[in-house]
Amino acid sequence: MSPDSKVDHPHNATYFLLMNRIASQKLENENRIRTLDLAEMIIKRSPSVLFRRLAAKDPKHRKMVYISPNISQFGYNAEEFINGTMMFRDIIYKGDSDRTLQEIKENVEREKDKYTQIYRIITKSGEVRWVEDQTSVYEDPETQIRYHQGIVTDIHDRMVAEENFRREQDKVREAYRLLSKYVPAQISETIRRGQVDLVWKHHRKKLTLFFSDIKDFTQITDSLEPEDMGNLLNEYLTEMNVIINTFGGTLAQLIGDGMYVIFGAPQETNDEDHALRCLRMAVAMQLKMKELNEKWFNSGIDENFKIRCGINTGMATVGGYGSSERKEFTAMGMQVNIAARLESACSPGRILISHTTWALVRNEFPSSPLGQIKVKGYHRPVSVYEIDPLHPNSQYLDGGWTVG
Repeated sequence: MSPDSKVDHPHNATYFLLMNRIASQKLENENRIRTLDLAEMIIKRSPSVLFRRLAAKDPKHRKMVYISPNISQFGYNAEEFINGTMMFRDIIYKGDSDRTLQEIKENVEREKDKYTQIYRIITKSGEVRWVEDQTSVYEDPETQIRYHQGIVTDIHDRMVAEENFRREQDKVREAYRLLSKYVPAQISETIRRGQVDLVWKHHRKKLTLFFSDIKDFTQITDSLEPEDMGNLLNEYLTEMNVIINTFGGTLAQLIGDGMYVIFGAPQETNDEDHALRCLRMAVAMQLKMKELNEKWFNSGIDENFKIRCGINTGMATVGGYGSSERKEFTAMGMQVNIAARLESACSPGRILISHTTWALVRNEFPSSPLGQIKVKGYHRPVSVYEIDPLHPNSQYLDGGWTVG
């Protein structure tokens, strides 16, 4: 018999087949072991602890039937929980314990399939750490025993970062609140939005410019005690500032009782809207001055204060002026000078506007032409118009402005 004939023996094929099966099964077992080893290694290095406990209504019966070995990251041994030496609720931070147990109770009673909790635990060394507990309900199909199983993940660093972020936000909000007391609302809001260039850089824009003061304020208040004068001026400026913000103006300058307000920067809409809002503001200021006079008279101040308002619309250069360390948002140019000149030429208790402003507001505010005035440094006279804020058609009535 030749050697090759042995290979053809029917028993040989069976042996080879059996040998292949054994080798294949051995390889499968090796792969399974490697997979289990890999899974165990991943679990050991993971911040998430796997668990399964009985889904009992009574907390005392919520025995842990499995908890992954990486519970050791908190200083505990898995066997402590599995053999009942410890219950997981024992390591929950006292300040969160009642809330956490109540949430579990409610979820068990409602038979919820999934729920998530965030609470703090105490490590073996006494450190308090935040964790996120993602739990789902599992029912064994053979025994019908219900379990709560899931993962508990260490999220302490995230929670600390979020808390620090919230604190920084609170600081920013407080800084913004304080900033708004020293900087006009439109400026602080523009800066808050990150539109710094609108405030810092210079821009050529068509603006409506407003100047006002209280006629003979210094002479009138000479007869008042300094404390009374200070209280009076603070109340006046507070009320005027509320009106400025109501109509969206930007307070560019405040000197004593004098105010310089800009419409059209840093935020802008259109020329007509700027002029109309400025006029509405001026009328509201005059009406508020009338109210304050009555209030002050009743409190013992026998003086009659009157505001002069000058308004002009034209091109100006607006932006931050000053040193590299400290700037003031304002507008400069001849059109600004015209507005200031109108204020000084205005009759107390009235509003004086230029022709360019009149053209934008004439359909809403009745006015009287007063001819022309000269402005120092300007090449020609300026046509002016007077508005009586006490005229019925210049007042805000029943939720809207009346049209003259």
